[in-house]
Amino acid sequence: MSKSASSTVVGALPPAAAVLCLGVGLANLGGWLAGATFFISIAPGLPAMVPVTTVLSLLAALALWLQWRGRLGPARLCCGSVIVLCAAIAACHVAGTAPPPFVLPASGRLNAASLSSPLTATMFFALGWALLLTARGRWVQAAQGTSLAVFLLALLNLTGYLFRDTFLYQFLPGRGTSILTTVQAMSLSLGTLFALPRRGLMAAVTGNVGSARMSRRLLLSAFVLPIVLGAAVVAAARAGLYDAGTALPLFVWSMVVAFMVIIWRFALRLAVVDKARGHARGELQTALASLRAEQEHKDIFLATLAHELRNPLAPISAAAEVLRLGGAGQPEERRRLGDVVAAQVGQIAGLVNDLLDMERIGQGRIALDQTVLDLRVPIADAFEQVRPLMARKGQDCRVELTDAPVYVRGDRKRLVQILSNLLNNAAKYTPPGGTVQVRTALSPDHVDVLVEDNGIGIDAELQQRIFEPYAQAALTSDRTEGGLGLGLALARRLAGLHGGTLAVASAGAGQGSTFTVRLPLAAAG
Repeated sequence: MSKSASSTVVGALPPAAAVLCLGVGLANLGGWLAGATFFISIAPGLPAMVPVTTVLSLLAALALWLQWRGRLGPARLCCGSVIVLCAAIAACHVAGTAPPPFVLPASGRLNAASLSSPLTATMFFALGWALLLTARGRWVQAAQGTSLAVFLLALLNLTGYLFRDTFLYQFLPGRGTSILTTVQAMSLSLGTLFALPRRGLMAAVTGNVGSARMSRRLLLSAFVLPIVLGAAVVAAARAGLYDAGTALPLFVWSMVVAFMVIIWRFALRLAVVDKARGHARGELQTALASLRAEQEHKDIFLATLAHELRNPLAPISAAAEVLRLGGAGQPEERRRLGDVVAAQVGQIAGLVNDLLDMERIGQGRIALDQTVLDLRVPIADAFEQVRPLMARKGQDCRVELTDAPVYVRGDRKRLVQILSNLLNNAAKYTPPGGTVQVRTALSPDHVDVLVEDNGIGIDAELQQRIFEPYAQAALTSDRTEGGLGLGLALARRLAGLHGGTLAVASAGAGQGSTFTVRLPLAAAG
């Protein structure tokens, strides 16, 4: 059942119970006036629903209806009337005096006649208090517990009618509580139970969550099974299938089997739910760990970004100050300052471009201008970009390319970006005087471009996450080498857009590293 359908059914119970009890009460009064036995006691010889009980049921039903409509003042007045009338009936039973002079006997004339039974007075007294507490919105659990007790007592009374020649019948129905009264008490108690379905005891069985659905099914089984099995066992005994002494053990055995089946079934469902919950908990822990790691990386990234932006801003600010003070009078001096500003602005632009590229790739908005080209061309272009850094560090650059063209299909600008990022990374993490080598290895359907260095190397743990964004920024906490840690992440993603891969290999710290770009070959254009 959907959540909206369940809410509709629950909300309709109080008014439905009130209407049912009002109808039964009015029919009972009509039965007394018309002498119709069915509306008084269902069948001749059974206890009758006396008019004073009818008055109690009408007041209680009216209280439930008014409470459902939100008219709490009149509802409380009706509840108080039920409580006072039940107390008066109880006093009459204790004192042995006549009842109030508004009771109609079977003849239909007004006189001091039959009282409601003690059981009836007790049930309606409890219902009056339960309705009063519910209308006041206080002691909700006590009110619902009382209503549930009344329902179970009325159910036991109704069960007594199935066992006419037993102590149960003599103890409960035989004392004067009719079937009609019992039905009304059960209806009113259910209506009171569901008057505040999201609070108190009912919060555990209403709603559309898994625990509430399971509770409803278990309660329904606990209510229906004993009645059905008990009726079946008694009917079979009366039909002569077995003696009366066998009925009780057979009933107990049937209940044990039925509840074992029910409990086992729900246990299996709970096992499935627990397994799914455990799996979800594991996924949640993994997601939390990933979020924590991502947050840590971003914190490192922000600190690195601030550092990287501050570095070029300092010389730009110094150059601007020199120009402001007129200290650059010679053309050579102005040219030198211009070169400083241009270089630092270029560095800032590179940082911004890396950030924009990561965003475009993440959102799938990057477009490649792919053509068939000789891979040796972007390799040469990448070397030209990185050559000044290698020259400053006195590093040996070695290039081993094939003599014949190596054709791939790709975006020249992005291929240069991939290779220059790898060469920049190798130059930054190779000490002065070290060696950086680029070579190609051909296969029938692809070409590998290997960028090798004899630098600081990469340990096994870092190799697992070196292509993550911002990861490289965490590798050098002293920030002796610049960068946001986006270069390798960008290179791998751009290689993937070209249908290729990017991998890393290193024997460990101090053993150098090798980055391999694999690209599919293309036919010569």
